[in-house]
Amino acid sequence: MRKARRNLNLVRKESWMRVKDPAALRRKRINQRFSQRDLAVLVRRSQATIHQLETGKMKTLSEDLALLISARLFTDWEDLFVLEEHEVVPTVTSVVENEKSSGVRVA
Repeated sequence: MRKARRNLNLVRKESWMRVKDPAALRRKRINQRFSQRDLAVLVRRSQATIHQLETGKMKTLSEDLALLISARLFTDWEDLFVLEEHEVVPTVTSVVENEKSSGVRVA
């Protein structure tokens, strides 16, 4: 008789960063005398990405990118970004519920 396999990794966390104040990000970049293009090259992204972050068109970004930007601007990431974490839990339906909805009689 085979045992049913269980997947124990049902809950995973998704995390990303949100820009606190796009204008503050721009001010920090200008204070370090970087153009958008300079900062983009340093963090290996496009100039358009930096522009979108500074204008508020791009609300969230990866943790890696936020940490790279903070390091290149010589500031703590907490000054510019907010960490957002969400647990992703898949929905689980029982076999009995599936059989009821398909019209199969459950004994």
